Amino acid sequence: MTSAVLYHWKLKPGRDADFRLAWEEGTRQIHQLCGSHGAILHQADDGTYWSYACWPSEQARQICFNETDWFSRECFQRMQDCIEERFEETRLELTNDLLQDRTPKTDPVILTTARLVLRPMSIHDAEALLPALTDEGNMRFWSSAPITTLGEARDYITWNVHGANIECFAITEQADTAKALGWIILMDRKSGQAEIGYILCPQAQGKGYALEAGKALVRHAFSTRKIRRLYADIDPDNAGSIKLVERLGFKYEGRLRGAWKTHIGVRDTLIYGMLSQDLAA
Repeated sequence: MTSAVLYHWKLKPGRDADFRLAWEEGTRQIHQLCGSHGAILHQADDGTYWSYACWPSEQARQICFNETDWFSRECFQRMQDCIEERFEETRLELTNDLLQDRTPKTDPVILTTARLVLRPMSIHDAEALLPALTDEGNMRFWSSAPITTLGEARDYITWNVHGANIECFAITEQADTAKALGWIILMDRKSGQAEIGYILCPQAQGKGYALEAGKALVRHAFSTRKIRRLYADIDPDNAGSIKLVERLGFKYEGRLRGAWKTHIGVRDTLIYGMLSQDLAA
């Protein structure tokens, strides 16, 4: 049964903006690593803050906080620095739910191509995807460093599987749809816009699978989802990814300087975009 926790804080004067940013970052990290349902932050009339954090179960929440020292992380330390007084938290169990979903739920989608089946990714794909996430060459231009264990892989793909406003497809061959060769993802951003991302295990590269899967995802985004604009965020030195999006029909739109701080340093990023009319052309 779904459970929740109410948190209540009084902040130091002038620290509201810092607190909100740190709270957002911390909430995203917990969601990505532990599969929480996320949280909502409210400010009361007296200026104090309340947060409603929702979980699949109280057990899932306890495991998350027992296995990870969250308060040693920089964003949580920033939160603590903003707090003048912390009130006692309240744990809640769901009895009735009449809230309306903010984004309509859609039935699972399966996309097929000449050689591939793109199916919804599962946490059980972690073992098959481990070679993609541990390979240094594969992860060089990723936003985080290569991982080392299967447990880390499961943590890493939790957001892909459970995250809100995304569609993440495991890339599989038609002859073996159980084994994931990589993934391709559609992440809803602003209204009518979505970002794409993709990764392949080393043994699946060089066969045109990324291009084939990319074409299917682009068609799905524009034709089925009726998305107005797609874009990709790519490191300037990632020649393979640049070539792929150009072959898909994306157009170079600009360079953002110092946009990312990753395991290889502060990096610029290139933005490639595609409109629905570009697909028709």
